[in-house]
Amino acid sequence: MTVPLCLASASPRRRDLLNQVKVPFTVLVVDLDETRLPDEPPNKMVARLASGKATTAKNWFVEHGKPVPAILGADTCVVIDKEILGKPASRCEAVCMLHKLSGQTHQVYTGIALLSGTAIQTQTVVSEVTFTRLTSAQIENYCDGTEPFDKAGAYAIQGMGATFISYISGSYSNIMGLPLHETYALLSEAGWSGS
Repeated sequence: MTVPLCLASASPRRRDLLNQVKVPFTVLVVDLDETRLPDEPPNKMVARLASGKATTAKNWFVEHGKPVPAILGADTCVVIDKEILGKPASRCEAVCMLHKLSGQTHQVYTGIALLSGTAIQTQTVVSEVTFTRLTSAQIENYCDGTEPFDKAGAYAIQGMGATFISYISGSYSNIMGLPLHETYALLSEAGWSGS
């Protein structure tokens, strides 16, 4: 496919990751209710939200009479002890999240959805992250900065949050918010070759 690619995401990390692998794209930030459905497992939630972002973006193009490009949607969450952690809404929430993650292993789920024409393909990737035991001072100091506030689980593996991590299993880029290997494979399987 030689149509352009649109990333339906506000995440600067997802933009950085696509740029890293030289995928040309445009960005359309969509508004989607990201509330978890009752008893919805994390893998189903991120796949649903990724698909919802891609579909919402497609609807925007149609409503504005514009050609619909291939659209990539993604959603990420952190899970510890069956509790889903999204982006912290406050400093207090970020501190609480980091105390929960301290000294524990958690999972990072990312759902990706590629909408091309009338077909939508989805995939969910999970990685495991183990945090070292953090002191209250480390957590407080980290939350004094801006890094925790637009990331699921209140940390950035590509920033100072990396100093909290003693071990990862799985895709590093998944933990950042876009599993590159799986995303690139999904694009290739759909015949995408850039513009």
